[in-house]
Amino acid sequence: MDKTWSVHKLSEELMKIFPNMGRQISYFLRESGEEETTLMQVSVLHQIQERSMTASDIAKKRRVSLQSASVLVQSMVEKGWIVREPDSKDRRQFLLQITPEGMEKAEATRNQIINHLASFLEELSPEEISAGQVFLPALYRVLSNQITNNASQDERQRTLEEEKTPL
Repeated sequence: MDKTWSVHKLSEELMKIFPNMGRQISYFLRESGEEETTLMQVSVLHQIQERSMTASDIAKKRRVSLQSASVLVQSMVEKGWIVREPDSKDRRQFLLQITPEGMEKAEATRNQIINHLASFLEELSPEEISAGQVFLPALYRVLSNQITNNASQDERQRTLEEEKTPL
């Protein structure tokens, strides 16, 4: 390596890696016979496992349309991975709950993906693994902070819009 990377160069390199990582995982899921399981579904299962949410919450979190989130939710309901439960605080809403089958599917798929990634990451040297041990938690922290900041800004914007809306 010639010189120390700048934050800009690091960003360029990450932009190369992220799509390849997603493609690698999607390819693995297809090749392993998990054609009916998508990375998005596994991610949503883990989110619902952490806390119940609505289809609208998923749409906001994923930054997709409510229609796209609803289609995703419906496919997961049909597979028996999640159920819709009436929200006790708002009867118009339905909270999504993970089923035992969904929990099992999420964990099994997560473990399969981890094992698959580990199989080709074995090519890394101990020094490269040590660098990842420092870098990846730091990247996670920075991204988590940014997501929290974005959510706070979105909430402030919604509050301002509600204040402007006449009753």
